[in-house]
Amino acid sequence: MNDSLPDDTNESEDVAPKAELEPKHKDNHQTESSVESGEQNITSENIQFTFNAYNEDIVITGAKNSGKSYLANTILKSLNNITCFVWDFNHQFHDSRSMLFNDLDELLEIYDKAKKGRYILQPFDKSKPMFEKFCNAIFERGNIVAVFDELHLMTSKQAILKPFNNLILSGRPRGISCISISTRSASLPNNVLSNAQHVFAFRLNLQSDVEFLEQWMGEGVWQLLPIDKRKKLQNERELPEHTFYYRNQDAKTGVIGKV
Repeated sequence: MNDSLPDDTNESEDVAPKAELEPKHKDNHQTESSVESGEQNITSENIQFTFNAYNEDIVITGAKNSGKSYLANTILKSLNNITCFVWDFNHQFHDSRSMLFNDLDELLEIYDKAKKGRYILQPFDKSKPMFEKFCNAIFERGNIVAVFDELHLMTSKQAILKPFNNLILSGRPRGISCISISTRSASLPNNVLSNAQHVFAFRLNLQSDVEFLEQWMGEGVWQLLPIDKRKKLQNERELPEHTFYYRNQDAKTGVIGKV
């Protein structure tokens, strides 16, 4: 455990709960400071992503090794002066400005003193009761961006956990944003997607996942399947590795990007 309190460094002069991912036309060899300032390695000319922390939710889905964790880490690092709690089931998060814990009580003890910072929980106890305790702690405190990796292992359409559902349905008035990450989009509770402002979908392998996502993202998501598995858009090219389909729910259609 890294048990030092968050430092008082002001990561930006004009603090606002917002992260922006915009297309870049610069050298791809970014420094840590450029990532911290909110500049992101998004290589599509069509992407302009602005996330209003404490007010909007994000869903990131896709097959294993498709780019989900890289994107999630990039978003986390951009959240300057924003309190974040991360449920890191498989040790996928790496952030030099975050504190790492294996015990939730120790994490909460530090947070309750500091009232700010970024906290990654890689729990020794990965049970559903511990996950529920994590969700309840976030709901009680408020003003937190909560990141849930491997969400499909904890909740599903058939087994919706009430503490997590409370965050999705009632978290916004308490200043809670949820970033939900899963390899199986079709297993996610409908509430997760219906309340998400931003949805990123990476490569998929199952038609059932695409059919489910199409309800929220449009038929463009069929491009995430190999051509021989598609029911639609068979004439569209196969997308390169680590490509995603992004949809802001206020937009009329989605766009393709790459990490």
